[in-house]
Amino acid sequence: MPEFQHPLVLWLLLPLVVGLVWRWLLKPAGIAVSSTKHFRPSPARSFFTAGHFLLGIEALAAAGFIFALSRPQQGVELMPSEREGTDIILTLDYSNSMDAFDPDPSWPEGRIRAAIIDKTLKDRLGVARDQIARFVRRRSGDRIGLVIFGVDAYVACPPTLDHDFIVSQVDMLDNALLERGERGTNIAGGIATSVNSLLNEKKKNSEDNRRTIILITDGDHTVADEVFTPLDAARAARDNNIVIHSVGIGSDTPYRTGWLKSARASIRFDTRNMEKIASIANGRFFRAKDNQGFEDVMDTIDTLETRTRIYPALVYQRDLYRYFLIPATILLILSFILRKTLLLELS
Repeated sequence: MPEFQHPLVLWLLLPLVVGLVWRWLLKPAGIAVSSTKHFRPSPARSFFTAGHFLLGIEALAAAGFIFALSRPQQGVELMPSEREGTDIILTLDYSNSMDAFDPDPSWPEGRIRAAIIDKTLKDRLGVARDQIARFVRRRSGDRIGLVIFGVDAYVACPPTLDHDFIVSQVDMLDNALLERGERGTNIAGGIATSVNSLLNEKKKNSEDNRRTIILITDGDHTVADEVFTPLDAARAARDNNIVIHSVGIGSDTPYRTGWLKSARASIRFDTRNMEKIASIANGRFFRAKDNQGFEDVMDTIDTLETRTRIYPALVYQRDLYRYFLIPATILLILSFILRKTLLLELS
């Protein structure tokens, strides 16, 4: 049933009806003459004449304009939609060891160098960039954010549905974003910052969403955090109903280049600590030793992190004024043409 945005305008129909009745019953104009003997008698005036026809057209046109001014609308309701929805923070290790490569163990050094030069072999940070972007594009119903951590942790992007923006932020991550001295491995700081980001999102949105942290790192916790150890941070996440999936990336025999090679930097990885973090926060631990393994891990997490989010029906008002305005305009033009041609009147 149509509704009217300005229903008071419809009161104009009342004087229109009164005017129409008055004009309908009004006697036509006459001419005073001294004698009628030269005129033939005319039949009695009919209740419906050509003038009445024009009057009816103009009255309908006026009524159409009044209805258009009252702005009739009709509510259109769309069915509720269901989408998978989770608030996710991707927590990415940005330590120096992320510059290492993980080639096939059977490759000779010459082939490894050639693959690095032609960029078919990417370092750990490059592999993480690609897989994170791929994961984000598949999660259309989720609010996803990005935290990177070295010595300190930073929110690169709070949870958002603007996935193109997240991907653009991920693409900006390169090996020169932080100084070498800033690129430690503060896992506790990364988790704590991610927890705070998810809790801030919870304050802004009242939806009871599942909240998840995907921790991606290739090394041990090497930076003493003043507040949390990694396990303390995991417990804080658990206490706030936040799940942590930990992903250990990198092989046991990484290939080093540049500073990592000349400094003979140690790249250690304690899987037991990562397993404890995931276990405490009700998540799972995954190990990805190469690009394909990382892709498989992210696919598995994609299937684990599903929750149906029901969006309410969308109701919007569809304007109907054009259905009155257009016919009314046509009737008005028709009346004007008839008055000047076929039903020409004396003025």
